[in-house]
Amino acid sequence: MSNVDAVEKAQVAQAAAELKAKKDIADYKRQADGKINEAIEAKIEAKKNAKLKVDAAKKKEQIAWGSLATILFCCLIAYPAFLNDLWDTLTQPFMWIWNGINDYAYWMKNPYYERYIEGATKRYSYSDGTAWLLRITSLILVIALIAGACYGIWISIQYYRKRWCSLSLKVLLISTGSVIVFGEGIHSIMCINLVALLIFVQVTYLGVLIYLDGYFETKSKDRYWMRIQNQ
Repeated sequence: MSNVDAVEKAQVAQAAAELKAKKDIADYKRQADGKINEAIEAKIEAKKNAKLKVDAAKKKEQIAWGSLATILFCCLIAYPAFLNDLWDTLTQPFMWIWNGINDYAYWMKNPYYERYIEGATKRYSYSDGTAWLLRITSLILVIALIAGACYGIWISIQYYRKRWCSLSLKVLLISTGSVIVFGEGIHSIMCINLVALLIFVQVTYLGVLIYLDGYFETKSKDRYWMRIQNQ
């Protein structure tokens, strides 16, 4: 075989190999594109199914909350004791605040102290210097108390929101329903505002949560405790 024939055969073999390589690359690319398309379609389908499940869960939750609101409203109509206490809770603090502001304004105008002498209470005014010192001190103290109370309430609400879970919802629903239904009976046993009682129950629940957090943490059962809260 001449060198020319050998070169030609080598070139033909090389061309065939390159053609086969190009064909294999095209096949692999086509397969890869097909798998990518399948993955994209599967991802789109998964998102669609997830959205449907989320929408169904939201709709179910809305129906549940609507049913719950209807039931609680009917209970309030049937057992108005809680509703009456709720009205007192919304109105009485404003009356207390208004009366307190009036009394404080009167005292600020002319600071005084009281003494019980011979069966009667008598008021005595402070000297000018002492009066101004008391005005400034009392004003700072009142502002500090108001700011502290607002901050404490805000911290409590934020912590309650942070700790909100399925268990919190169950406790809230059970305690609210119980206070509404058994409100008259509770009033017959003790003189207490039902809204204040409900708030006390929620505060107690938060205290129990804090205790159980530490208890399960020492027992290395954090996951078990989280599962209980979210059941």
